Amino acid sequence: MLNLKNKNLNPAVTIDKLKNNLSQKRAFSIGEVMLSVFILGVTMLTILTLYSSGLREFQDERDSIIASMLAQEGVELARNIRDNNWAQRDSITDISPATFENFNNWTTETDSNDCRTDISSGNVTSCGTSKVLNVDANGYYVHSAGTATKFRRTIDLDYNGDDLTVTSFVSWNGSNPPTSASSCTVIAKCVFSQTTLTDWGTGT
Repeated sequence: MLNLKNKNLNPAVTIDKLKNNLSQKRAFSIGEVMLSVFILGVTMLTILTLYSSGLREFQDERDSIIASMLAQEGVELARNIRDNNWAQRDSITDISPATFENFNNWTTETDSNDCRTDISSGNVTSCGTSKVLNVDANGYYVHSAGTATKFRRTIDLDYNGDDLTVTSFVSWNGSNPPTSASSCTVIAKCVFSQTTLTDWGTGT
């Protein structure tokens, strides 16, 4: 303990020394500063990584929902063709157009999985052509024109006598959808919707 009553000590000098000692004790060393910066950097990197991962998962969920709706739309477009064919008949014996007419010439195609249809068309068109879906000026997903998207859709038409099995595949992984339901999984960024259309016969 300092004895300020000692005649050989200068009180002013003693106070300055005390201040210097206190200031030296409050300062951080370079090692402490570097450790703090390191911890802060790791924390920020972890937060950014979690944010990026969450954003990617959100985008994948959004894309899968859009793809599911597009797959269902493909099935409904095919159903609409069948319904319109039947509604255009004008008598009990009228069989024109046939229930499965306006599905293009898909029965003669080497690969019926490549057929496609748009919301504005009245028939399945362009089997074996581009499968990329575009967004047109009205905000619809179409094949014919507009801004290209990451989504691709194909429709598989499997005719079995009086029934037509329609399977609509949609992928968003940059490649065309697979030709089998077993290969179309969410992990592969692909979804599908399927239904069976029945030949309603003649009449209105």
